[in-house]
Amino acid sequence: MLASIRAVFADAQTEALDQLYDVINAARDLASDSDFQACYDLVMASGGPEVETWINFTVTTATRFNLDDQLEPKQFLSVLKECCDARREHQRAQPSE
Repeated sequence: MLASIRAVFADAQTEALDQLYDVINAARDLASDSDFQACYDLVMASGGPEVETWINFTVTTATRFNLDDQLEPKQFLSVLKECCDARREHQRAQPSE
């Protein structure tokens, strides 16, 4: 199932997921003692445009799976964390300006 979820993220139909990753990573940087779930919850509670992006993405994604094969939130958040980590590593690898 994780491979199917990763494919959905790779073929994102919702723009601005990178901004969502950046906001979650910023929360992780500010609260380095916190786990990913706590930072995710903080961002979701903020109600910013990134939250709207996430909601649109999850609604769109839900239509790509059969009702019998709906995603487990824990699995979905695991892939979200992978994407946030990958975005962070990519940004760190970029030369500073």
